[in-house]
Amino acid sequence: MRHAHTARSASQRPGFPSPSENSHPGSHALPFQGLSRPVFGKPGLLKALAVATLSATLAACGGSGTGNDQEAEPETPVNPDKPDTPSTRHALIINLDGATYQAVQQGIADGSLPNLAKLQVQLAYSGGVAGTPSQQANLDMPSWASLLTGTWANRHGVVSTAPDQVLRQNSLFHSEQNGQNAAAVASKGLAHLLKADHDAERLHELADCSPQTVTLSCVSSQALTMIKGDYRKVLVQYRAAKDAALDFGIESPGYNATLSKLDKEIGTLLDAAAKQKDREWLVIVTGSHGLSEHGQDNGLPLLPQSTTFLAINQAVNTGEQGIGASVPATLPELYQYNSLVDVAPTIMRYLDKLPPAADYKLDGSSLLGPQAVTSLQATVLDNHSSAVAIKLDWKAPADASIDILRDGQVIASRLPAGTQSYTDNQATAGLSDRGTYQFDYTVQAGSGTDAAWRSLFSPPISYLPPVPLEASLLNGLVSYYPFSANLPPVDAQKNSTMAPASNDLPNAAGLVVPGPFTGTHGLLVDTNYVTEEGLEGYRMTPAQGFDISTGSNPQFTIGFWYQVPKCIDRNNVTVLSNKNYVSGANAGVAIGLFNSGIQNQCGIAFNIGSGGVRADGPTNPYTQIPVGKWVHLAFSVDGVAKTMNMRVFDPSTEQVMRVATNKSTGAVDVSKLSPYPQWGIGDDGTGTFLMNKCNGSVKPPYTVGQCSVAPPTQQMFGDLAMWNRVLSEQELSSIYWSKKPLSSLSTH
Repeated sequence: MRHAHTARSASQRPGFPSPSENSHPGSHALPFQGLSRPVFGKPGLLKALAVATLSATLAACGGSGTGNDQEAEPETPVNPDKPDTPSTRHALIINLDGATYQAVQQGIADGSLPNLAKLQVQLAYSGGVAGTPSQQANLDMPSWASLLTGTWANRHGVVSTAPDQVLRQNSLFHSEQNGQNAAAVASKGLAHLLKADHDAERLHELADCSPQTVTLSCVSSQALTMIKGDYRKVLVQYRAAKDAALDFGIESPGYNATLSKLDKEIGTLLDAAAKQKDREWLVIVTGSHGLSEHGQDNGLPLLPQSTTFLAINQAVNTGEQGIGASVPATLPELYQYNSLVDVAPTIMRYLDKLPPAADYKLDGSSLLGPQAVTSLQATVLDNHSSAVAIKLDWKAPADASIDILRDGQVIASRLPAGTQSYTDNQATAGLSDRGTYQFDYTVQAGSGTDAAWRSLFSPPISYLPPVPLEASLLNGLVSYYPFSANLPPVDAQKNSTMAPASNDLPNAAGLVVPGPFTGTHGLLVDTNYVTEEGLEGYRMTPAQGFDISTGSNPQFTIGFWYQVPKCIDRNNVTVLSNKNYVSGANAGVAIGLFNSGIQNQCGIAFNIGSGGVRADGPTNPYTQIPVGKWVHLAFSVDGVAKTMNMRVFDPSTEQVMRVATNKSTGAVDVSKLSPYPQWGIGDDGTGTFLMNKCNGSVKPPYTVGQCSVAPPTQQMFGDLAMWNRVLSEQELSSIYWSKKPLSSLSTH
């Protein structure tokens, strides 16, 4: 558990902030009085902590403290070298990609990381909270986005390592300071996320050392120049530890030697900051996200991948929580510590640019100044009804009253100090139509200059009378993928397998994402990743006798929840198919995704073929689905009646679109709907759809985008099921309106 108290910041000295000083230019809205609030604890502990913090901070940046002095320094020491002119505040953020918390702790223990040891190194987490709207992949780009914005992917919009993703949330550079606002030395991927700030001249200098042979030296050289410049915020990204983890493994001497080199570079940067007598530097170092137990960068929402660290040159308001802590056994225990999204608001508060409560859209909270609530979570109560409610729980500072805001409006104020929960029974009071909604809650602890905030998005709520799932949905259920936090996905019916189309595809080709229902997971299939043979996507392979499309007169239904984060800009791609989809006339079944030409909309269509003959659903116009929201797709073929049906359910509009109802299969020979022994998930039956679109003009070795006819995509799948019969209208309606996974039905 977090300690509900605040700790003093480092003592005053050149280059670092004093506990009570707020004389930097531009200070007006949020004075840093919180930095000098008393510690709620024993006086002896406070005195020891103040001495230890002062000694560590002086040693970290070239000060005269040795760390062995037992005499307590005065809280505001006289410094004859301090200039008469007011100091300005500056922030230095150092990102060590691939540096794990365990390796940093070991390096501190064995003395190989002396500079990091001088900072307050604390356990932290990345990846949001698994099973909630904040969950994101533990990969570089989503983590960089969280570091920059103080938010998780459901706000900042960066969900994977695919190129051309952009921030939907303002970065910490968006708030401009007097003088030169910011500078960064970043690799290509991070630089792409910073492009908007650079184009708008909020980020005045952006350097990339990727082309350099000796990148470590290049990064440090650029960083030193930026620190010595007039920049208020400096971001420095090192990739050396990530490269070493990939090359040697995280248990290797080579990896540890790389961390030691990085530590020396950090010492050089800290020394440079300390020499600037007219500036006070806040320094934060992080590894951004963890790696698997084997050093893999697979992005899964598991404990090793979610474990990271924050190293800060000041005492933080959560006291010694996390400093020297052992990695806990479970994710819920890890979530009791600070996180990656606390970095941006900490810097914003330090530079007096933190938004007020009504405009606060950050998942993190400042670690300086007054302490915010921690462990904030939202639970939906009485869902699928007119009485739906949302319960908020948190841990709060012992001395702070509590205010609650929903979508920027105060809904409860001056709740007594010590309050740690609140149930919002009026969340749906203003709603007139049934639908799916989310709310943005902010919990404020304290008031005035002693106030601190933390926000979160609630899970989606369904405002409608409850509708039960039809128990008959278990009848004829051949394959069912509820999806979980682990990959590869597992068929709950044990009649098929699902895996990447090739073992050579990287882990990022398939990621675990939050599913369509609270606490569930989905699968993101990313065809930005491809093998030299052109293989991409995932495939589902039925066991012998369990392919629903086989037989002389097959009858089957395919149903799944589906989301596309971004629509394609040209042509069409496969959603789910067992045919060679280059031509719809080829034998097999296909559901396709099309460019609709409408902003924030995509087109869905389907067809079946038997080789030279095809039958289609509506193609002009395509059935529209929203971008970035879950919809349910259900497609069926009745080989006996020679008809086919398709339904698209859009929860955001609460509409069921009957794309096709008992549409004739025409001259298609329905006995030929199973040309391949597998179904492509996010691809077609060949697994080489994007390469095949060039009709043989492009051959292996293939690289992504080499055939420009159709673009690579990111597609999300949830609760995917296949039946060996045609579902009734009533059964489909129960899937739509219950908003529950099939796994909620008893199988006994």
